[in-house]
Amino acid sequence: MTLRLWLVKRQVRKMFRPKAHRDASVEVIGEHFAKTLTGLEGKMPGAPKDAVITPVSEGAVRGDWISAPGARDDRVFYYLHGGGYVWGSPKAYHDMGYRLSKLCKARVFLLDYGLAPEVQAPTQLNESLAGYDHVIAKYPDASIVIGGDSAGGGLAHSTTIAIRDTGRKALAGSALIAPWVDITGSGDSVKDNLWKESLLDARSLLMAADGFRGELAADDPICSALFAEQNDLPPTLLQVGQDEILRDDSVRLAAKIKAAGGTVKLDVWPKVYHVWHRSAAIVPEARKAMTDIRDFCEPLWAA
Repeated sequence: MTLRLWLVKRQVRKMFRPKAHRDASVEVIGEHFAKTLTGLEGKMPGAPKDAVITPVSEGAVRGDWISAPGARDDRVFYYLHGGGYVWGSPKAYHDMGYRLSKLCKARVFLLDYGLAPEVQAPTQLNESLAGYDHVIAKYPDASIVIGGDSAGGGLAHSTTIAIRDTGRKALAGSALIAPWVDITGSGDSVKDNLWKESLLDARSLLMAADGFRGELAADDPICSALFAEQNDLPPTLLQVGQDEILRDDSVRLAAKIKAAGGTVKLDVWPKVYHVWHRSAAIVPEARKAMTDIRDFCEPLWAA
């Protein structure tokens, strides 16, 4: 672990998992999580001046196209942000979108989907599919990789399954960062890593899940893509931290994809915190993880 990772991880834990919350109520923990994320939003790095950002608001589709110099029209990275389904926006992901565009030489579309509890499932999936249709309409000849982190990773995988099941243009690949694909919280790591986790609190995460799923069961594949059939999926990359409560979401998903005959690469990183990629401006391990996404995607474009 580099010194920079250690310092940032320490600060993340101090902000999101204060010792005073060890015995706090779920409501207090949930409110603190949302307040902390909102407070950080204005401090997150934006895209540099050479980024081309084009807002989209067309019917059900809202989001931002972002491109770095050299981005190609035949490559699109369709990215869904994290935030437990209760927080997040394309603006908060401009830096990450730009980095993906620069590394992959791809156009990046950051979807702005509805947030819980005001918007509940399956609306987010329907919005994501509409976003995918928008991407295809704008760049019909492009190879498309889907990606996302945390809740956005779960939504990205639900979208991948829906793309398969509805006969839409096939994805070239999928790159998911600590995807939340089981909102029931049944993975062993939810308990095993309860106090090791630096950012998420399993108790408030389950509360967020209830706000997101609406009238659907928590194990409905629309909400928890882990419980869907995993056959006939594009090559998939999964990156997650060893000490995360969501670690076993990725571990179990990788096993199911492999058992169904699919191609999957599971990378479990030691010592990192949830979606450490967001610190790529200062943390070497974050830049390496982003480069690994580039390396995974490169042979998939126009394959």
